[in-house]
Amino acid sequence: MTGIIFIELIIVIKTNFGIELYEAMKEEANEDGLFIKTESYSHHRLFNMINSLSRLTRISPQDLLELTGQQVFLPLLSSLPIKTGSINNTIDFVIHVETYIHHEAQKLYPHATMPQFNFIFISSNQLIMDYLSPRCMGYICFGLLKGCAEYFNEKIAMTLQIMDDKGAHVRFTLKK
Repeated sequence: MTGIIFIELIIVIKTNFGIELYEAMKEEANEDGLFIKTESYSHHRLFNMINSLSRLTRISPQDLLELTGQQVFLPLLSSLPIKTGSINNTIDFVIHVETYIHHEAQKLYPHATMPQFNFIFISSNQLIMDYLSPRCMGYICFGLLKGCAEYFNEKIAMTLQIMDDKGAHVRFTLKK
């Protein structure tokens, strides 16, 4: 997992919970908090940080991951020198992520492992897709989808359904 995600997580923690709680989370997680944007780090470190934050705040890890994804959408989008062209809605953007952005991001971050999206149903008002990743970041993806809808100023009903026992396979349904 690229360092930019960790850096943005730290910003989310400091912004939403304050420096003191961030420092407490670092100590609880036995984490130094030093990350380089373009380096790769184990996703287990992110889960360790989230679980420590969850213990300190009594907010579920799933909710914290979702919040992180939601608030990281715009900085993540801004960090990629990729044009979205004429895309002006969430569904088209999500399709663009799988068909173009993941491939371009792979060029920028060659050691990164991108999740896979399998599209089950696509229309102008609905998208059903499966997220597949051994890193089990479905809740971050859910937050990213919410951040995307906010970016395009759309009201979209979204559901997340865990399809396996680990969370490596998640189904998302988006309805306008």
